[in-house]
Amino acid sequence: MEPLQSLGLSAPAEALLLDLLQRPDTAAADLAAQHEQVDGSLEELAALGLIERNGDAMSVRPPRLAMEALAERHTQQAQLARDSAEMLGELWKAAAGKQDYLEVLPTYAASQAVLNSVQTDAQQQVRAMTMGNLAARELRIVDGMFEALERGVRYDVIYGAHVLQDANALHMVQACIDAGETARVFPHVPLNITIVDDRWALVGARSEVRRGPAFAAVVVHDSPLLAGMARIFEALWRMAVPITGGTELNDVNAGPSLEEKRLLTYLSAGLTDESIAREFGVSERTIARRIGRLQEALGAQTRFQLGVQASRQGWL
Repeated sequence: MEPLQSLGLSAPAEALLLDLLQRPDTAAADLAAQHEQVDGSLEELAALGLIERNGDAMSVRPPRLAMEALAERHTQQAQLARDSAEMLGELWKAAAGKQDYLEVLPTYAASQAVLNSVQTDAQQQVRAMTMGNLAARELRIVDGMFEALERGVRYDVIYGAHVLQDANALHMVQACIDAGETARVFPHVPLNITIVDDRWALVGARSEVRRGPAFAAVVVHDSPLLAGMARIFEALWRMAVPITGGTELNDVNAGPSLEEKRLLTYLSAGLTDESIAREFGVSERTIARRIGRLQEALGAQTRFQLGVQASRQGWL
């Protein structure tokens, strides 16, 4: 009868109870002869209210009442465990909050307020990357960025490939570059990160999945996690393609034209010929011919070699 043992009743006590239920008039001497640890088992059964002892005499009580009382005690203990778990969980969260290196931002507006504070708080360097589709929301340059650049703060920014597919977004990026920002483009930016002077970072991401929150953001202060964010940025920065201002020079020795540099940037960012043709407003065949001319000019047999040679020539 395993359920009784799972409730804490020992095997000898369980065997004794079953014997008493079948033979309630059994004498104590007979019980001692037939069962081990009789005294201890009788104490267990009496504690559960299953038997009643009066000196040497004993009687079996109705088991349903005793077991229902036992069930009620277990129910109360289970509720006490739940309440304790909730209380201990709150204490754990409070203690974790005292680590002072991670702050969860409750709303998108709160994250934007923190992002705007970057420009006034930054002293030397801001490293940032953005995954968002700028065309999906209002296009604007972060408040105070130009002022921060003027006072000498260095900005290194990695943009998703969307900036190459939206004229307004690209115009904004060029304006930031003209003001002193160093910008690069990477096809698949995994999340938004803004790192301020290696002192703290704003990390955020949007979700395209309907279940769960649509946006999440945290502020990460000086910690191993912040160092990890910096390493992620540096790894992507090394792979990203520079976005620079154009030049009107056409010969190879002097450098690419504005149009050629734009084409190389699109290729390095991973855009297809179809997408590039759409951005230039020409046919895919025309784009293929232009790429062929660039390969011939730089002595590249493949598009990968074209990217390598363009980088070596300082065209990217």
